[in-house]
Amino acid sequence: MIRIPKRPGSSRPDDRKAPLPASWNATALFLLGLLGTGITLVGETPSAVARHAAIGCGLSLAVVAIVEIRRSWANLLRADLVSMAALYYLIFVEFLFPQPSFDTLAQNVDLELGIQVVLSSFGAMAIGRHFVSRRSRPWRLADKQLPTSSLLVLFWLCFAMGYFYMLATVDFDPALMIWHFMGPRFSEPWGRGQYGDARALLYELGATIYLVPPLAGIILGRRRLYPRLSVLLVLLALLLTLFYGFTTGTRSVMGAYLITLLVAYYYAASCSRKRIIQLGALAAFILVASTIYGLQFRTMGLREYLRRGDQQSDRGPQEFFVDYNLLSISGLVSVFPDEVPHLGWEAPEWFFVRVVPRVLWPGKPDGASVSPGSYLEASPGTTISATFIGEGYMCAGLLGSVLAGLLLGWLSTYWTKKAFSIHSDFGILLYGSGFFAVVITMRSLYTLPVASLPVLAVVVLGSLAKGRRPVRRAVLSRATQHR
Repeated sequence: MIRIPKRPGSSRPDDRKAPLPASWNATALFLLGLLGTGITLVGETPSAVARHAAIGCGLSLAVVAIVEIRRSWANLLRADLVSMAALYYLIFVEFLFPQPSFDTLAQNVDLELGIQVVLSSFGAMAIGRHFVSRRSRPWRLADKQLPTSSLLVLFWLCFAMGYFYMLATVDFDPALMIWHFMGPRFSEPWGRGQYGDARALLYELGATIYLVPPLAGIILGRRRLYPRLSVLLVLLALLLTLFYGFTTGTRSVMGAYLITLLVAYYYAASCSRKRIIQLGALAAFILVASTIYGLQFRTMGLREYLRRGDQQSDRGPQEFFVDYNLLSISGLVSVFPDEVPHLGWEAPEWFFVRVVPRVLWPGKPDGASVSPGSYLEASPGTTISATFIGEGYMCAGLLGSVLAGLLLGWLSTYWTKKAFSIHSDFGILLYGSGFFAVVITMRSLYTLPVASLPVLAVVVLGSLAKGRRPVRRAVLSRATQHR
């Protein structure tokens, strides 16, 4: 008789931990919910209209999550669902709370049309998930098995490279580096600046810090395979990295850290449903705390904020504020194409050249013409985000936003299909590291090439490292009976 052994604490065979393809039923329900939300937009104030859209889109997304999770709990951390949840967080979640400031700011923008563009892009993402062939197989590299010692070396290599440039700018004084963590935003001595010189290559090398959380998640999930001292040191290095992410006051960075950590730990430890819910709730709590307090201290710095208290924070505690991306998108919808023609090929051109170091191309464009802040009223030094939806609209109107949504929906599903593997720790790292690119790209499509560099580093290091393809854990039992 052929039997498939189960993991301890698991009620399903190990091979069934793989996420299932996106459900057309879930997509149909999502599209109906978005359509109903767009048709019934009502509200006496701009914030009330936005709240109506936030509730409608949120409920529709919740239905998708419920349908997918009922099919398999492994779908909970599927790349397409995580990316849509991240986009919802960036655009709508703040409108579930009172936003009196928004009513004043949104007086001169076409808010309803902006919401329609957003809902259309959400729908496009959901449809784009189905463009990946179900016959597609994972990459062979995703099944490569590395020794536990190699993963530990890889962790400390990424940790060292991630902090090298920071330490170099403070004469390799860790205490001084942490002191600068707590200073005002953009005041760090390791800041890149608008135009990168030769030192910018070292700055970009620091992107390997984004591999620290997923590697730590794997090691902590497999902690019984490592010496206790090694596990303790990895935990301390992870806490330092999370602290650094928190002090930046940048929600997308903190979100990327938490998501990659959670994904890697979940698959490495083979968590129960109860444990993953607990960990997910903890990660959500940390992200919300980072959103609330990060905006209050990032201009003055955490050190000064703790000294003064929150009386002089950048934003009062009465509003839960994320980024007002919906305001930026609606503003761009009002500007393009009535006042400014669509950018056309200028946008994809910047997408491909952005990753080229300026030291190798001194005449590289500065990207100002594709920046949303160039067309919206903003204070000097303020960074304006409009997500990939606003950037797509700048490029080619509603068609650009929808095409970007289709592309990212396809890309997130393609990544799950090709990079996911629970049969090797390296496969978990490869899959988990891709979530950094997924989360960051929701905020800006132009960050995708740069955000893919840590993933490329994983591929290169995995290709060079010695390893073997593992024997599948679903092995055949011996035939013990003879007829």
